[in-house]
Parts: sequence; C-alpha cells; structure tokens
Amino acid sequence: MVDNEILIMAAFLGSGLLTYVIIPGLLVVWDRVLDHMEGSNGNKP
Repeated sequence: MVDNEILIMAAFLGSGLLTYVIIPGLLVVWDRVLDHMEGSNGNKP
C-alpha cells in the first residue's frame, strides 16, 4: 500500500512540475506566433 501512495505522490508532483514548465513554454510560443503574424501583416516596421 505504501508503494501505491508513493507512486500517486510522484505522479502528482510530476504533473505539477510539468504544468510549471509547459504553461510558460506555451505562453512564449504563443507570443512568438502572434509576433510573427503581426510581422507578416506588415504592422511592425
């Protein structure tokens, strides 16, 4: 039973760390995509 609790805690902590890494990564990628779209439209000098 202790092994199952450790696995559950490990999965929970792992998913938490992944969200802290993936969410900022997605924000950076989305910001770059918006900048590229604005640049292709010619709005930026």
